[in-house]
Amino acid sequence: MKESTAVKPAARVEVSSVEADPISVQRPGVFEAITHPVALHRDPADVRTILSLSWMGVLFALLLVASLGFNVYQYWRRPDRIVVDRSSGRVLMINDREYGETEAVKLGPDKLTNADKQYLAGEFVKAICQVDPATRPRDIERALRMMVPNSALLFARYLKQTGVLDKQRAESWQAVWTPQDISVDGADPYTVRVIGKQEITKVIAGAAQQETRQLSLTLKLVADPQRRADRNLRSGFLVARFDNKELGAPVGADVSANQ
Repeated sequence: MKESTAVKPAARVEVSSVEADPISVQRPGVFEAITHPVALHRDPADVRTILSLSWMGVLFALLLVASLGFNVYQYWRRPDRIVVDRSSGRVLMINDREYGETEAVKLGPDKLTNADKQYLAGEFVKAICQVDPATRPRDIERALRMMVPNSALLFARYLKQTGVLDKQRAESWQAVWTPQDISVDGADPYTVRVIGKQEITKVIAGAAQQETRQLSLTLKLVADPQRRADRNLRSGFLVARFDNKELGAPVGADVSANQ
């Protein structure tokens, strides 16, 4: 009897692909290194350097603020003042502190004096009595600024109504003023008298004439509310009114135009 030989089917083997998780892969000595805590340490020298730089930055910022404050103070403070007597070389004042006086210089609070009155009176009379055709309009304007506003308006009207300036322009007036005496009235400290000589050269009917006048002018001054200012030539006074008169008869002499 023949034995039947049966071929058994091959066993089916299923292989499932398994992807290895890299996180779950354990390698000797690797997993332990990752799981252990890591401690970081700063070099002490770096810490000291950072702290030093921080303090230096704060210090420089404070110095900058102090410098700006000092600059602002220097800008707004009163300037230092040093007064030296050139005749003796002695220092009289440093930083607004007085150090005494000499024969030539005396320091003290500013106050108006008779010299200021005489200076204003002399300049005012010169602006009126000295005639220079090239500067005559400016001289009159300068004299008007030295007067009280209402008095200046009245004087300007007088010049316009009488035609004094037009006459001087038509006759080509030239006049040289020489002051002879300027004094403050002893009875009235705000009255100043000026005496001087006016030498006039003019042209009338084509002939040049010369004339010399002795004039006496009396000026009444008032204190300027602005104290020392440009309009009063830093004198502190203004002219309230004035009058003039001629001393003696004028002396005239004709001069030929050909001479």
